[in-house]
Amino acid sequence: MLRWRIGRDPLWTEFDRLQTSMNDLFNALTSGGPKPFFDPLWREARLFPLLNVREIDHTYVITAEIPGMKTEDLEIKVVGDTLTLKGERKPIDIGEGAAYHRRERATGTFHRSMTLPSRVDPDTVKATYKDGVLSITLEREKAAVPKQITVSTE
Repeated sequence: MLRWRIGRDPLWTEFDRLQTSMNDLFNALTSGGPKPFFDPLWREARLFPLLNVREIDHTYVITAEIPGMKTEDLEIKVVGDTLTLKGERKPIDIGEGAAYHRRERATGTFHRSMTLPSRVDPDTVKATYKDGVLSITLEREKAAVPKQITVSTE
């Protein structure tokens, strides 16, 4: 990409800095190269675990793929219409003398909070973990469930 400069005006200097930063960003994304100026942002931007949320009748079902985790390393909280999922994926001990050739699976702690479409009843929350998939079932609060009113004629 051709770099442009016009004089020493601070506005153009700022545009030049922006162009350099954008070039670094696109180069890092496409080449897998170093991510110097936004490395902390890069680490924070990876959302883990990825969540699917679906509604069945008056129940929300949330699934998250978190392979290799133990249930004791997970914490699930529900307050009002907010679900919070915390956990820690611990590194696997590969033994002495071994080395990674490629390491893509992230380790460490994660924290995801999401606002649900309506309030849920915290007493009815159920969570199951099978084959690396966490499933959380939350029933809508009775006040949040629409009630059909029948109109009678006189």
